[in-house]
Amino acid sequence: MFDNLKALSQLGPMMAKAREMQEKMKEVQARLPSIKATGTAGGGLVTVTANGVLEIESIVYATSAPLTDTELLSDLTRAAVNQAIKNAQALVQKEMEQVTGGLDMGALRGLMGQ
Repeated sequence: MFDNLKALSQLGPMMAKAREMQEKMKEVQARLPSIKATGTAGGGLVTVTANGVLEIESIVYATSAPLTDTELLSDLTRAAVNQAIKNAQALVQKEMEQVTGGLDMGALRGLMGQ
């Protein structure tokens, strides 16, 4: 019985900490559009920039890019876009892990009834 009471006494501070983490998560989410990641392909022939909400912000072709070879250019563009998105996801994950310490916020939201 006393173990249950002790565990219950820990619930308040845990919930406060969870709310604090949730606020920090909101701050990170607000910064996501300003997080930038790039991806390149073809030795720098194509460079793509994506943001933290996984939107493509720019695609730049080097002056030496084979603009007439549309199939190759398409492949290089796709590869650079995929790399930029993967890099953006990694940056976002790193930001989130710094806030949560690797804790699963989805589980916490469920506990908090959200």
